[in-house]
Amino acid sequence: MKKEYGTAEGDLTLIVRAQRGDHSAFEEITVRYRTRLFQQAYRKLKNVEDAADVVQNTLLKAFQALTTFCPERPILPWLQRICSNCCIDLIRERKHRTLNIEDHAYCIADESTCTLSRTIEVVESDEIKVAMERLPLRYRRILSMRHMEDLDVNEIADRLNKPEGTVKSWLFRARSMLKKELGLSLKPAV
Repeated sequence: MKKEYGTAEGDLTLIVRAQRGDHSAFEEITVRYRTRLFQQAYRKLKNVEDAADVVQNTLLKAFQALTTFCPERPILPWLQRICSNCCIDLIRERKHRTLNIEDHAYCIADESTCTLSRTIEVVESDEIKVAMERLPLRYRRILSMRHMEDLDVNEIADRLNKPEGTVKSWLFRARSMLKKELGLSLKPAV
């Protein structure tokens, strides 16, 4: 009987090759376990895009820490632990966000739909517009397609004629850059 978390046949060889700098060996490990990591992340986050981002982050962290991994140990539990930590980090980040573009997308798209009770959000949306203007065109464009035109990643990829992974990466960077810009614009003047 094969153990659930035993070292799969060939993992040891792939890990050793990857630790020696063979990128194709790590890619093979990635192909082997990406689906299981995605399923784990999706169960915790309940969002396809967030789960995909977490898997990408998990694999990046695993690649960066691969030289410290003991190849005789099974790799899947190690990857799952990294994935779990990445999920926790994302959940914590969500809790600490003071302003989320998705919460204010309706104000960015059409301020006339905002009521007086949403005055604060309109002010924040003005800050979002100003912050977005400071972003490079590529990132402004992708944020606009996602949050103002309400296109999903597949539709954006088709429109830009780019792979979904590229679009997800750009969207992640755009949101990170916007968050940084908003962080700077929301700080009180000294």
